[in-house]
Amino acid sequence: MYDYAIRFEQDSSAPGVAVLCRDLPELNSYGDDREHAIREALDGIESALSIYVDERRAIPQASAPQDGEHVVHLPTVTVAKIALWNAMMERDMRKADLCRLLGVHQAQGDRLVDFLHTSKMEQLEAALYALNVKLRLTQETIVDPLDIWINLPESRTSARFAVRQLVEAFGESRELVVGKSNANKDEIKDYSVDFILRDFAHPASRNTRQATVPVIDALVATGVFRRSRMVDPATAREVDSLALI
Repeated sequence: MYDYAIRFEQDSSAPGVAVLCRDLPELNSYGDDREHAIREALDGIESALSIYVDERRAIPQASAPQDGEHVVHLPTVTVAKIALWNAMMERDMRKADLCRLLGVHQAQGDRLVDFLHTSKMEQLEAALYALNVKLRLTQETIVDPLDIWINLPESRTSARFAVRQLVEAFGESRELVVGKSNANKDEIKDYSVDFILRDFAHPASRNTRQATVPVIDALVATGVFRRSRMVDPATAREVDSLALI
């Protein structure tokens, strides 16, 4: 409900990566690279949520992620604060109203909807209970990232592979060039990620580039790989690479 999807934009005139969110246009976050931007995204989201409180607006729910976006899973305490604030907005309540209802001091009540301040879960549950709101926790199975399946969109017929297969194909190598050639399989670098992925594709698509941006994005999102740069052993030029974390 409140797992927001973020996307990344890189300004050609400046280093680093900007973080944007369709559901929270107020989000203003930044990272040195994509991985750093993901780590900074939670602070950016909580700062954006504070703007809704300051402007007395209801906080929107998260929409379904789109291709190339990364989903940020918010802490339970943050979700509880969102639920409390939205319940207050539905009742046109102010912070002072909440304090009187709970019989607490102004500062204590303010912290319950302050996304930049840590609150105890039992305090939030008590406040929600006072507004006749109950949080329901749902259990989700945490999938081993090695068992995540990645689709190959460039295949003529549906094809996919498990992350574990690619990790095993890396062998002793910790980093491989990505490979961006559209040449036939027997003409591309055999030390590239694209070369490996073509073996996972349908035979009719072996001569089609498989290391596309969506595929690399999906691999990085598993947390098993990271984007990097390395020197191509054949050309001695720096190229895009995919490295095991």
